[in-house]
Amino acid sequence: MDGGRVTGPEAARRLLPSSRLRRLATMWDGGQVFLTGGSLRDRLLGVPTHDLDLAVTGDPEAAARAFAAALGGRSFPLGRAPLVTWRVVGAHGNVDVWGIGESVERDIFRRDFTVNALFWRLPRGPLLDLVGGLDDLAAGRIRVVRHENLLHDPLRVLRGVRLLATHPRLRLTHASEEQLASAAPGLQAVARERVCDELRILLAGPGVERALLVAARIGILAAIFPAWDGYTHARTVAGLAVGLARAQSGAGAFAHGALEVAPAVLASPAAGFPERWELAAATASLAEAGWPPRAAQLAAGAAALGEALAAVLGRDTGEERALAVRSGELFEAALAWAVARRGAAGPEAGAPAARLLRWWRRFAAVPPLLPGDEIAALLRLPPSPARSEAVRALREAHARGEVRTPAQARRFLVRAVR
Repeated sequence: MDGGRVTGPEAARRLLPSSRLRRLATMWDGGQVFLTGGSLRDRLLGVPTHDLDLAVTGDPEAAARAFAAALGGRSFPLGRAPLVTWRVVGAHGNVDVWGIGESVERDIFRRDFTVNALFWRLPRGPLLDLVGGLDDLAAGRIRVVRHENLLHDPLRVLRGVRLLATHPRLRLTHASEEQLASAAPGLQAVARERVCDELRILLAGPGVERALLVAARIGILAAIFPAWDGYTHARTVAGLAVGLARAQSGAGAFAHGALEVAPAVLASPAAGFPERWELAAATASLAEAGWPPRAAQLAAGAAALGEALAAVLGRDTGEERALAVRSGELFEAALAWAVARRGAAGPEAGAPAARLLRWWRRFAAVPPLLPGDEIAALLRLPPSPARSEAVRALREAHARGEVRTPAQARRFLVRAVR
């Protein structure tokens, strides 16, 4: 290191000891192999990475097949021509392979950001830096290589703010912000699954608050979710996203639920958040942006229930337990939203939420007070929404402590059918 700056010799000291990189260089003899992209950037920053980005001269499909055979994995294409990458899935991480066109130099100048445009030739170098990527890494700058590269693949616009979320030490230059903003409308033509993949990574990043605020301010989110155009509560939503990102990054009880409900952050403007939560509008917003229908319904529904939970969490009134029962399979996601919502507003909600989760897990294991055939006889109703509603009401009353015994449950149901 030289005053914190990664120099060529320092880069070599960080890269040469990797036995994995040395082995990759021997797995294919059809051309040169270069480590590049995010995997090289992160290694130079001292960030551990299991997935690798490789650029090869020659046939990238043949290279990917050779890597897959040597690693005991499988290879398959991602994207559509001319933007095709070959992914190799192995036991110790993924390897993405793409082909270098006319020359390495021309490929470098087709990259998105300078910090991603560094090339290390395997196995021993040298490090190629034609666009000032090492200086930008040292200064913490995200700088666009060329504006036309963003227009060629507009997903790179979203990738720029995603870097803010995953790498909090990096900052977009003013010029780069302007370039991302001008190219943002092109996101409307990008395959939705590619957009969703980038957004999922962004929502889980430690710098999600800053990323969302920048994306909202320069029009990136409005290009994907029209309700973000001029949205006035961006800071409130970004603060909520912080709590969900923290839960996702931990191994705690709310990690999985936070992952499932996090996309609802992006649908918040369409739902009327924070004053209200319109479930249908939130679900439609996520579906239009490319989320699978089931995932969109789950995230929006969990957020709606989470809004209700946040209002009663920790009050020990029994209503929070009834809401837990009403949430069903969405409960853990709804609870994660409630914790983040309360955290964004100020009061700490982790302890009461943890108590509620422990209670829920115990209660969910308790058999119903009455068997199903007896419930059907007492209700004297065929299978129908009305019968389901009565059963749900009984379960909620049990959760609140209003009904504790089979006899009380029978009286409850008899009253329900009168």
